[in-house]
Amino acid sequence: MRRVTLFVNGTCKNGKVVAVYGTLSDLLSVASNKLGIKASCLYNGKGGLIDDIALISSDQGSF
Repeated sequence: MRRVTLFVNGTCKNGKVVAVYGTLSDLLSVASNKLGIKASCLYNGKGGLIDDIALISSDQGSF
């Protein structure tokens, strides 16, 4: 199972660990629900845009 920790952009508090499955759209939906926001894109911990869910490896870091 792959998992990531999600944060609202620009923060490093109140992260939510979630499983990565399905499509990028599915992950954005989970991020929206868990963080209480309308997630439209994901970035890695260094600011790189994630545009393909296949790029996410297990415990890669924060998003």
